[in-house]
Amino acid sequence: MSIKEPGAGELNRRITLRRRDDSPAPDGGLSSIFSDERKRWARIEPVGTAIYSGSVQADNKITHRITLRYLGVVPTDFEVLHVGVVYRVKRATDLNGRHRFTVLEVEELGLLQAGGGLYG
Repeated sequence: MSIKEPGAGELNRRITLRRRDDSPAPDGGLSSIFSDERKRWARIEPVGTAIYSGSVQADNKITHRITLRYLGVVPTDFEVLHVGVVYRVKRATDLNGRHRFTVLEVEELGLLQAGGGLYG
């Protein structure tokens, strides 16, 4: 089954794709280190209710799909930032196998907190 590629003007959201590495902090929490930041234009779409319900039952929540120009392999230790909202990458795939676009299936984690993390 072929998925429709984005048309002109559909990659209309400016996102930041970055690698997140967590390590233990001296106070017993987590210390996050961000690297490999890339700014990209993307399309962000919420998934349908059937996909969301199925992913919740499998304990691997997918809330949105993000389409961007082809990046190759995007590991699951990356996250996406868009207008203060953080998304965790769950899966990345080549759209229709043509090496033109990458589709990220992501879970919305919420708003970015002061200090750069989700944990305050």
